[in-house]
Amino acid sequence: MTDHYEHLLPKSRDQVSAIVAAIVLALLLLGTATGRNMLAWIYLESTEDITNATHIHGFPLDRLDPTCPQCM
Repeated sequence: MTDHYEHLLPKSRDQVSAIVAAIVLALLLLGTATGRNMLAWIYLESTEDITNATHIHGFPLDRLDPTCPQCM
């Protein structure tokens, strides 16, 4: 009988190291006052920049429309 969750297990030592590093980084950011202040500052700066942006240049989705001859 096979384990249904086998695909969720890390396959190499590099994957285990990356997972451990991500957990340590998350704990440092959330577990210390400096980390929480840094996350709050990044959030406030990014929302302020988005609010002050006059125009966000995105990809026009009508260019993906195959029925639009001028978009080709």
